[in-house]
Amino acid sequence: MTDVEIRSEEWLDSARELVAQGWWLADLCGVDRMHLGFDDRFGIAVQLLHRERKERRTLHVAAAGEPPSVPSVTSVWPTANFLEREAYDLFGIVFEGHPDLTRILLPDDWEGHPLRKDYGVGKVPVDFVKQPFLQIQGPGQGPNTIEAQQEVDGYGQTAKDGQS
Repeated sequence: MTDVEIRSEEWLDSARELVAQGWWLADLCGVDRMHLGFDDRFGIAVQLLHRERKERRTLHVAAAGEPPSVPSVTSVWPTANFLEREAYDLFGIVFEGHPDLTRILLPDDWEGHPLRKDYGVGKVPVDFVKQPFLQIQGPGQGPNTIEAQQEVDGYGQTAKDGQS
C-alpha cells in the first residue's frame, strides 16, 4: 500500500491515467488537516483498488482556495458522484465540474459543514418531549405490579407457579 500526495490541478489527469492502468475507486472522503502543518487546510483522501494485481493505493489530494476545491472525477469513476457530494456537504469542498453538487445528508437550509474541525459543537438544540404512557387494562398489564395484578419475587420477576 502506498500513499501519494497530488496537487488539485493534477487530480483529473492523474485519475484518467489511473483508470487506464486498471485502478478502481473504492472510497473518497474529505479531510480537514487543520493544525497538521499542511499549506492547504482541506483535502480529499482516495482509496483505489487494482483487482488484477491485488493492490491498494491511497492518494491525498490537496483542496486549494477558499472555498476549497478540486476537480470532479465523476466522468472517470461514476461512483465518485455520491462520495464527492458527501465531502461537499460535510466539509464544504467544492468539486468543479460535478453534475449535481448539492447536499446529500443535511437539509438544504443547513448552515455550515459539521465535520470541519472549527464547526461549533452542540449547535442543534434537542427537545425532549415526554411521551404519553400507554395504559392497557387487563391482567399482567399496568405501570406497577399491583395494578398489573401480578405477584413478583424479591428481584421484581414474575412469580412462577405461585412461588414468591
